Amino acid sequence: MLLPTLVSNAQSVKFPVGWLDGYAYVNGIRSHYYHAKPAPGKPVMVMVHGYTDIGLSWTTLTLKLQDAYDIYMIDTRGHGLSDPPTTSDNGETMIKDVVDFVKFMKFEKPILMGHSMGAATVMRVGAQYPDLAKAIIMLDPSVANRAPSPTPQAADAARKDQSTAQSAQTPVRRPNMFKSPDTLVAQNNTPFDEVVARGKRQNPLWDDVDIYYWAISKKQYHGPYTPEQAQALTGTMSTADALAKIKVPSLILKADAKPEVRKANEEAALVMQRGKLIHIDGAGHNLHHDKLAKTVDVLTDFLKTL
Repeated sequence: MLLPTLVSNAQSVKFPVGWLDGYAYVNGIRSHYYHAKPAPGKPVMVMVHGYTDIGLSWTTLTLKLQDAYDIYMIDTRGHGLSDPPTTSDNGETMIKDVVDFVKFMKFEKPILMGHSMGAATVMRVGAQYPDLAKAIIMLDPSVANRAPSPTPQAADAARKDQSTAQSAQTPVRRPNMFKSPDTLVAQNNTPFDEVVARGKRQNPLWDDVDIYYWAISKKQYHGPYTPEQAQALTGTMSTADALAKIKVPSLILKADAKPEVRKANEEAALVMQRGKLIHIDGAGHNLHHDKLAKTVDVLTDFLKTL
């Protein structure tokens, strides 16, 4: 029998040659991850993406770092090909997901890097598990001493707080974590070409590779569908005094901002024991996409000190 003409879809994602993917059973779910070109003997780096993104959202940055580091990029629960959130999730769930992933993979002192929601996650991992990581790198987290509760109003306030420093030329649109199931499924059903076109309009500084994986991530996003399931997402951003508790070398990269916002960010970062905060000129919230070369330079300088 002849096979019909085959087409790819959002579940058939292409990724760079030499990269691998796999699953780990962590904290009660099947967690999917991508593994960049294996680099045995090199320091291990684990990357945790932001809200509605996927592990492959790190691709262009990873391609710049993969010769020097053995890099793993997690799809967090409810994102990509990992299992969805559950009604038993709470503010510790996504913290434990990362810790259990490190333990499941038997990594010794990996470097943890996160963006946005993922930055808050690795910040809290660094605070609560001080001996787990070699270093903590946070891309545009909120540095306010905020502990948001799982309500639409609190989530909106947290998003506004995190987006204060976005640049004018790269506007950031933050999806609402509490959209109805019908709305979320409608997002998944938006034709791929339309999502790509929207991504290009909204993010003119991004590489086409970043736009491609951004579009894939929106097609794959699967939750939360209830406020109860959203406990994991909102809870992980309850950073409170976590920044002050990180004992290992740490780095915060922040988006461009007005002088008064920069000053407030820098003052908030003074609580870091062994860290520093650097603003990336001309970059918005997705600074590793907006200003990739500058981001790589700053990261490389920091990583050389470890």
